[in-house]
Amino acid sequence: MRRATALAVCTLLMPGQAFAQQAPGAAASIRAIVLAGKHVAQRWPILSDVTPDLRALYGVAGDPLWSQNGKITAAAALVVQQLELLDARGLSAADFDASRLRTLVVSPNLDAAATTEFDVSLTVNAARALRALRFGRVSAKAVHAQLGFAREEYDVTVAIREMTTSTNPSLLFDAAEPPFLHYHLLKNAMARYRVLAQDPALERLTVIGTLRPGGVDSGVPQIRRALAALGDLPSFPFKAVGADSLTYDSTLVAGMKRFQLRQGFAPDGILGPATLARLRRPMSERVAQISLTLERWRWLPHILSDPPPIIVNVPAFRLHAFTSNGDRESDLISMDVVVGDAFNHRTPVFSGSLQYLVFSPFWDVPPSITRKEILPRAQRDRGYLARGNYEVVSNRGLVLGTSASAIAAVTAGRARIRQKPGPTNSLGGVKFIFPNAYNVYLHDTPAQSVFSLARRDASHGCIRVADPVRLATFLLRGQVGWDSTRIVAAMHQSRPEQLNLARTVPVHIVYATTVAREDGIVLFYDDIYGHDKRLAALLAKGYPYAEGRR
Repeated sequence: MRRATALAVCTLLMPGQAFAQQAPGAAASIRAIVLAGKHVAQRWPILSDVTPDLRALYGVAGDPLWSQNGKITAAAALVVQQLELLDARGLSAADFDASRLRTLVVSPNLDAAATTEFDVSLTVNAARALRALRFGRVSAKAVHAQLGFAREEYDVTVAIREMTTSTNPSLLFDAAEPPFLHYHLLKNAMARYRVLAQDPALERLTVIGTLRPGGVDSGVPQIRRALAALGDLPSFPFKAVGADSLTYDSTLVAGMKRFQLRQGFAPDGILGPATLARLRRPMSERVAQISLTLERWRWLPHILSDPPPIIVNVPAFRLHAFTSNGDRESDLISMDVVVGDAFNHRTPVFSGSLQYLVFSPFWDVPPSITRKEILPRAQRDRGYLARGNYEVVSNRGLVLGTSASAIAAVTAGRARIRQKPGPTNSLGGVKFIFPNAYNVYLHDTPAQSVFSLARRDASHGCIRVADPVRLATFLLRGQVGWDSTRIVAAMHQSRPEQLNLARTVPVHIVYATTVAREDGIVLFYDDIYGHDKRLAALLAKGYPYAEGRR
């Protein structure tokens, strides 16, 4: 029986390692916990996600890392302090047993069992915290199956070994986090919103009916104070009208417009039910929303690709192209986009590689749109296809025109409908292709009015860009002969022209409902597809997460 147990132990260890069959005191207890893969004293007791780290750190001997002669070390107390501060990094200190570990640190007389419990628990939670800050708690693919990023190597055991003797472990936690400016801007914004969350008065805002510019309402002083607290009234207008004025004056209206713009609303300055509801939303919800976006930032590799990527943030309706390997706003080309509508045609969240552009493209109408929209109209109105600049093309590539027989061929599945290049073409003058299973791409559009809307989920899934000439010029920089003049001309040809990029460019379609800007403005967007809700549900399950160790 003893031999079988010893063999079982050996098979669980890393190659070349084996625990001694007998050992006294703390070392034996540590080995037993590691072998069991469970530590019942912790909030999340199953250790499968960090078992390889524990084996590597404790090795064959199983000697404690955080105590000497039965006493907890000063370095251990400093690491516990960092776990207590994890809320400020967008994690939850409670998930990493910070309070329990603090209790053990300050206990005057710990017995051997408690010291062992502390040692393993601190190692487990330090490893989990470092991995969470480096890669996120759940993987990108757990939320978005096709969103993939290259991962740099990161050895958590090296960092923990450094922590065991460090006088400033915060530097090691800092090093695990994303290095990007906008990640840290968002983290700073979260600190401000955590303070606001302690003020219940911000949620007790009342007005009588809809409040329009120049209106008078007893709730105006509350509204004024709320907008000032949120930073939408940077100059609190005491001198102009006084803090208790009941008039919804022009200064306050300007602050309300700024607030509405940050929420993704049309900035009309009218305080109606939707704006009031958003203004009264608990600040704790904003903190949670920021935390979810910080989690998404951690999925990104710490070093931008070469060439840098194009990023489309779906709920923000914005595209960003990096002009360098920096991430300052001055290093970005940004523009509005239109994405798939939230009800039937959601734009997928995924990664691709932009390979070529097609100027003056045909629009091959997708089968679902042909079946549900174009074909029924063509059957009712024989002139519909011709007026819309459509034509029918057989499965062999022959142009069949727009006759009744051509329409019948589409109905029978022997042909398809496409729209010819021209001013009414749904793809506009250019499309940007990054091959993918969803047949989603970036493109121009003749429907420019939609870009004036605050909420722009209005496409069938593809992404319409507001300034295609600027994007094309950026992508073709360095390719001889392709300046903006040539690009505009190519966008107005009668036949399509494909142009391959000299270097393919990564494209990431991402989903971040909070953005912090360099000017201090924090933008919040609706969870239009419910992806934040799904991410929050996955995070609530706790360790070890279903997708496993990364």
